[in-house]
Amino acid sequence: MEIRQLRTFMSIVKLGNFSQAAQFLAYTQSTVTTHIQLLEKELNTVLFERFGHQLMLTTDGERLYDYAEKITKLAEDAKNELDNSEVPRGPIIIGMPESLCVYSLTDLLKEYTSLYPNVELKIKFGIGSDFRNLLRKNMMDLAFFLDPKMKEIDLVNKFLWSESIVMVASPSHTLTKSIELGVQDLQEQKLIFIDSGTSYQTMLKDELAKANVRPKTILEICQIQTIKQFVISNLGISFLPLSAVKEEVEAGTLIVLPWRGTEFQVNAYLAYHKDKWLSHAIQAFIKLIHDRLLA
Repeated sequence: MEIRQLRTFMSIVKLGNFSQAAQFLAYTQSTVTTHIQLLEKELNTVLFERFGHQLMLTTDGERLYDYAEKITKLAEDAKNELDNSEVPRGPIIIGMPESLCVYSLTDLLKEYTSLYPNVELKIKFGIGSDFRNLLRKNMMDLAFFLDPKMKEIDLVNKFLWSESIVMVASPSHTLTKSIELGVQDLQEQKLIFIDSGTSYQTMLKDELAKANVRPKTILEICQIQTIKQFVISNLGISFLPLSAVKEEVEAGTLIVLPWRGTEFQVNAYLAYHKDKWLSHAIQAFIKLIHDRLLA
Protein backbone atom coordinates (compact mmCIF):
# COMPACT_ATOMS: atom_id res chain seq x y z
CA MET A 1 0.00 0.00 0.00
CA GLU A 2 1.44 3.31 -1.10
CA ILE A 3 0.50 6.89 -0.24
CA ARG A 4 -0.06 7.70 -3.92
CA GLN A 5 -2.51 4.80 -4.23
CA LEU A 6 -4.47 6.13 -1.26
CA ARG A 7 -4.49 9.63 -2.76
CA THR A 8 -5.79 8.19 -6.02
CA PHE A 9 -8.50 6.33 -4.12
CA MET A 10 -9.56 9.48 -2.23
CA SER A 11 -9.61 11.55 -5.43
CA ILE A 12 -11.98 9.07 -7.06
CA VAL A 13 -14.30 9.25 -4.07
CA LYS A 14 -14.29 13.06 -4.04
CA LEU A 15 -14.64 13.54 -7.82
CA GLY A 16 -17.03 10.67 -8.45
CA ASN A 17 -15.26 8.80 -11.24
CA PHE A 18 -11.94 7.47 -12.50
CA SER A 19 -11.53 9.80 -15.46
CA GLN A 20 -11.87 13.04 -13.45
CA ALA A 21 -9.50 11.67 -10.82
CA ALA A 22 -6.96 10.86 -13.53
CA GLN A 23 -7.25 14.37 -14.96
CA PHE A 24 -6.92 15.96 -11.49
CA LEU A 25 -3.86 13.88 -10.59
CA ALA A 26 -2.27 14.18 -14.07
CA TYR A 27 -2.29 10.38 -14.43
CA THR A 28 -3.48 8.28 -17.30
CA GLN A 29 -6.75 6.52 -16.59
CA SER A 30 -4.96 3.18 -16.76
CA THR A 31 -2.65 4.31 -13.93
CA VAL A 32 -5.65 5.22 -11.79
CA THR A 33 -7.23 1.85 -12.51
CA THR A 34 -3.97 0.07 -11.65
CA HIS A 35 -3.71 1.89 -8.31
CA ILE A 36 -7.18 0.74 -7.28
CA GLN A 37 -6.58 -2.81 -8.48
CA LEU A 38 -3.36 -3.01 -6.44
CA LEU A 39 -5.16 -1.73 -3.34
CA GLU A 40 -7.99 -4.23 -3.78
CA LYS A 41 -5.54 -7.06 -4.31
CA GLU A 42 -3.47 -6.17 -1.24
CA LEU A 43 -6.54 -5.70 0.97
CA ASN A 44 -8.35 -8.68 -0.57
CA THR A 45 -11.58 -6.75 -1.02
CA VAL A 46 -13.61 -4.63 -3.44
CA LEU A 47 -13.58 -0.89 -2.87
CA PHE A 48 -16.08 0.36 -5.46
CA GLU A 49 -19.26 -0.96 -7.01
CA ARG A 50 -21.29 0.42 -9.91
CA PHE A 51 -25.02 0.94 -10.10
CA GLY A 52 -25.58 1.91 -13.70
CA HIS A 53 -23.45 5.01 -14.23
CA GLN A 54 -23.09 5.69 -10.50
CA LEU A 55 -19.86 4.76 -8.71
CA MET A 56 -20.33 3.95 -5.03
CA LEU A 57 -18.07 2.87 -2.18
CA THR A 58 -18.51 -0.56 -0.71
CA THR A 59 -18.59 -0.97 3.07
CA ASP A 60 -14.86 -1.82 3.02
CA GLY A 61 -14.28 1.18 0.77
CA GLU A 62 -15.91 3.45 3.34
CA ARG A 63 -13.73 1.98 6.08
CA LEU A 64 -10.60 2.43 3.99
CA TYR A 65 -11.52 6.05 3.26
CA ASP A 66 -11.49 6.88 6.97
CA TYR A 67 -8.00 5.37 7.32
CA ALA A 68 -6.80 6.95 4.08
CA GLU A 69 -7.69 10.42 5.37
CA LYS A 70 -5.69 9.84 8.54
CA ILE A 71 -2.71 8.26 6.76
CA THR A 72 -2.40 10.95 4.10
CA LYS A 73 -2.78 13.66 6.76
CA LEU A 74 0.05 12.13 8.78
CA ALA A 75 2.17 11.85 5.64
CA GLU A 76 1.53 15.51 4.84
CA ASP A 77 2.40 16.54 8.39
CA ALA A 78 5.65 14.57 8.18
CA LYS A 79 6.49 16.17 4.84
CA ASN A 80 5.83 19.65 6.18
CA GLU A 81 7.94 18.95 9.24
CA LEU A 82 10.87 17.73 7.17
CA ASP A 83 10.46 20.49 4.62
CA ASN A 84 11.04 22.88 7.52
CA SER A 85 14.03 20.90 8.78
CA GLU A 86 16.37 23.71 7.73
CA VAL A 87 15.04 25.52 10.78
CA PRO A 88 17.36 24.31 13.58
CA ARG A 89 15.50 22.11 16.04
CA GLY A 90 16.00 19.12 18.28
CA PRO A 91 18.62 18.32 20.92
CA ILE A 92 22.36 19.04 20.83
CA ILE A 93 24.70 17.54 23.41
CA ILE A 94 27.84 19.64 23.92
CA GLY A 95 30.72 18.85 26.22
CA MET A 96 32.89 21.59 27.66
CA PRO A 97 35.21 22.36 30.54
CA GLU A 98 33.46 24.33 33.26
CA SER A 99 35.84 27.25 32.89
CA LEU A 100 34.92 27.74 29.23
CA CYS A 101 31.20 27.53 29.82
CA VAL A 102 31.07 29.85 32.81
CA TYR A 103 33.75 32.38 31.89
CA SER A 104 34.07 32.43 28.10
CA LEU A 105 30.97 31.09 26.34
CA THR A 106 28.01 32.18 28.46
CA ASP A 107 27.01 35.07 26.17
CA LEU A 108 27.39 32.93 23.06
CA LEU A 109 25.24 30.13 24.50
CA LYS A 110 22.62 32.69 25.48
CA GLU A 111 22.61 34.11 21.95
CA TYR A 112 22.27 30.67 20.39
CA THR A 113 19.28 29.71 22.54
CA SER A 114 17.67 33.05 21.74
CA LEU A 115 18.19 32.61 17.99
CA TYR A 116 17.04 28.99 17.92
CA PRO A 117 14.39 28.41 20.62
CA ASN A 118 13.43 25.03 19.12
CA VAL A 119 16.86 23.58 19.89
CA GLU A 120 17.29 21.79 23.19
CA LEU A 121 20.84 22.58 24.27
CA LYS A 122 22.35 20.06 26.68
CA ILE A 123 25.67 21.02 28.27
CA LYS A 124 27.84 18.40 29.94
CA PHE A 125 30.86 19.38 32.02
CA GLY A 126 33.86 17.10 32.07
CA ILE A 127 37.38 16.50 30.80
CA GLY A 128 38.88 16.00 27.37
CA SER A 129 39.45 12.25 27.61
CA ASP A 130 35.78 11.68 28.44
CA PHE A 131 34.66 13.96 25.61
CA ARG A 132 36.83 12.10 23.11
CA ASN A 133 35.24 8.78 24.05
CA LEU A 134 31.72 10.19 23.90
CA LEU A 135 32.31 11.77 20.49
CA ARG A 136 33.62 8.46 19.15
CA LYS A 137 30.60 6.61 20.51
CA ASN A 138 28.24 9.21 18.99
CA MET A 139 26.93 9.99 22.48
CA MET A 140 27.97 13.64 22.19
CA ASP A 141 27.56 15.97 19.21
CA LEU A 142 30.23 18.59 19.84
CA ALA A 143 32.86 19.22 22.47
CA PHE A 144 35.13 22.05 23.53
CA PHE A 145 38.68 21.24 24.58
CA LEU A 146 41.44 23.05 26.41
CA ASP A 147 44.58 21.31 25.20
CA PRO A 148 48.07 22.31 24.05
CA LYS A 149 47.32 20.65 20.71
CA MET A 150 44.70 18.32 19.27
CA LYS A 151 46.24 15.51 17.24
CA GLU A 152 43.39 13.04 16.81
CA ILE A 153 42.84 12.27 13.12
CA ASP A 154 39.28 11.05 13.70
CA LEU A 155 38.14 14.34 15.27
CA VAL A 156 37.54 17.43 13.18
CA ASN A 157 38.70 20.39 15.26
CA LYS A 158 38.54 24.15 14.94
CA PHE A 159 41.10 26.26 16.80
CA LEU A 160 39.34 29.08 18.66
CA TRP A 161 41.85 30.93 20.86
CA SER A 162 44.83 30.51 23.17
CA GLU A 163 44.25 30.56 26.89
CA SER A 164 46.93 31.61 29.39
CA ILE A 165 47.16 29.74 32.66
CA VAL A 166 48.17 32.03 35.52
CA MET A 167 49.31 31.48 39.07
CA VAL A 168 47.01 33.24 41.53
CA ALA A 169 47.03 33.93 45.25
CA SER A 170 45.34 36.01 47.88
CA PRO A 171 46.78 39.55 48.23
CA SER A 172 47.84 38.56 51.75
CA HIS A 173 49.85 35.53 50.63
CA THR A 174 53.59 35.70 51.31
CA LEU A 175 54.49 34.91 47.68
CA THR A 176 52.98 38.19 46.49
CA LYS A 177 56.18 39.89 47.68
CA SER A 178 58.31 37.88 45.27
CA ILE A 179 59.72 39.42 42.11
CA GLU A 180 59.63 36.14 40.22
CA LEU A 181 58.68 32.58 41.00
CA GLY A 182 59.74 29.21 39.64
CA VAL A 183 58.93 25.59 40.33
CA GLN A 184 61.30 25.46 43.33
CA ASP A 185 59.25 28.16 45.03
CA LEU A 186 56.35 25.75 45.22
CA GLN A 187 58.19 23.59 47.75
CA GLU A 188 56.11 23.38 50.95
CA GLN A 189 53.34 25.51 49.42
CA LYS A 190 49.66 24.62 49.52
CA LEU A 191 48.44 24.04 45.97
CA ILE A 192 44.82 23.81 44.89
CA PHE A 193 44.06 22.01 41.65
CA ILE A 194 40.96 21.39 39.60
CA ASP A 195 39.90 17.81 40.24
CA SER A 196 39.45 17.00 36.57
CA GLY A 197 42.75 15.95 35.06
CA THR A 198 43.12 19.08 32.94
CA SER A 199 46.06 19.23 30.58
CA TYR A 200 47.74 22.15 32.35
CA GLN A 201 47.29 20.48 35.73
CA THR A 202 49.01 17.39 34.36
CA MET A 203 51.84 19.53 32.95
CA LEU A 204 52.37 21.26 36.30
CA LYS A 205 52.44 17.98 38.20
CA ASP A 206 55.03 16.69 35.73
CA GLU A 207 57.15 19.80 36.35
CA LEU A 208 56.94 19.26 40.10
CA ALA A 209 57.97 15.63 39.75
CA LYS A 210 60.94 16.45 37.47
CA ALA A 211 62.23 19.07 39.92
CA ASN A 212 61.56 16.78 42.88
CA VAL A 213 59.43 19.51 44.42
CA ARG A 214 56.90 18.43 46.97
CA PRO A 215 54.20 20.93 47.93
CA LYS A 216 53.03 20.81 51.51
CA THR A 217 49.44 20.13 50.50
CA ILE A 218 47.67 19.47 47.26
CA LEU A 219 43.91 19.96 47.32
CA GLU A 220 41.85 18.85 44.35
CA ILE A 221 38.46 20.52 44.00
CA CYS A 222 36.00 19.99 41.19
CA GLN A 223 34.61 23.53 40.84
CA ILE A 224 36.61 26.59 39.83
CA GLN A 225 34.36 28.92 41.83
CA THR A 226 35.17 26.98 45.01
CA ILE A 227 38.89 27.02 44.20
CA LYS A 228 38.80 30.80 43.80
CA GLN A 229 37.09 31.21 47.14
CA PHE A 230 39.71 28.99 48.80
CA VAL A 231 42.52 31.03 47.25
CA ILE A 232 40.86 34.34 48.19
CA SER A 233 40.65 33.01 51.75
CA ASN A 234 44.43 32.35 51.60
CA LEU A 235 44.05 28.59 51.90
CA GLY A 236 46.50 28.04 49.07
CA ILE A 237 47.60 29.09 45.59
CA SER A 238 46.35 27.81 42.27
CA PHE A 239 46.93 27.78 38.52
CA LEU A 240 43.80 28.75 36.61
CA PRO A 241 42.79 30.06 33.17
CA LEU A 242 43.13 33.83 33.05
CA SER A 243 39.56 34.19 31.81
CA ALA A 244 38.33 32.41 34.94
CA VAL A 245 40.00 34.84 37.34
CA LYS A 246 39.84 38.07 35.34
CA GLU A 247 37.01 39.55 37.40
CA GLU A 248 38.69 38.81 40.74
CA VAL A 249 42.04 40.12 39.53
CA GLU A 250 40.45 43.38 38.39
CA ALA A 251 38.65 43.64 41.74
CA GLY A 252 41.89 43.04 43.62
CA THR A 253 40.67 39.95 45.50
CA LEU A 254 43.19 37.77 43.63
CA ILE A 255 46.74 38.55 42.56
CA VAL A 256 48.46 37.11 39.51
CA LEU A 257 51.89 36.01 40.70
CA PRO A 258 55.03 36.53 38.57
CA TRP A 259 55.50 32.93 37.45
CA ARG A 260 58.77 32.44 35.56
CA GLY A 261 58.70 28.69 35.31
CA THR A 262 57.44 26.70 32.33
CA GLU A 263 54.75 28.71 30.56
CA PHE A 264 51.41 26.99 30.80
CA GLN A 265 49.23 27.81 27.85
CA VAL A 266 46.44 25.82 26.31
CA ASN A 267 44.35 26.25 23.21
CA ALA A 268 40.59 26.21 23.02
CA TYR A 269 39.14 23.95 20.33
CA LEU A 270 35.69 22.96 19.13
CA ALA A 271 35.60 19.41 17.79
CA TYR A 272 33.28 16.74 16.44
CA HIS A 273 33.78 13.25 15.00
CA LYS A 274 34.70 13.11 11.32
CA ASP A 275 31.77 10.74 10.61
CA LYS A 276 29.22 12.83 12.49
CA TRP A 277 26.12 13.86 10.57
CA LEU A 278 25.77 17.58 11.18
CA SER A 279 22.13 18.51 11.67
CA HIS A 280 20.96 22.04 10.91
CA ALA A 281 21.05 22.74 14.64
CA ILE A 282 24.68 21.63 14.89
CA GLN A 283 25.63 23.54 11.73
CA ALA A 284 24.00 26.67 13.15
CA PHE A 285 26.00 26.33 16.36
CA ILE A 286 29.29 25.88 14.49
CA LYS A 287 28.48 28.88 12.30
CA LEU A 288 27.72 31.07 15.33
CA ILE A 289 31.05 30.04 16.89
CA HIS A 290 32.81 30.96 13.65
CA ASP A 291 31.01 34.29 13.25
CA ARG A 292 31.58 35.39 16.84
CA LEU A 293 35.04 33.99 17.53
CA LEU A 294 36.82 33.48 14.22
CA ALA A 295 35.46 36.04 11.76
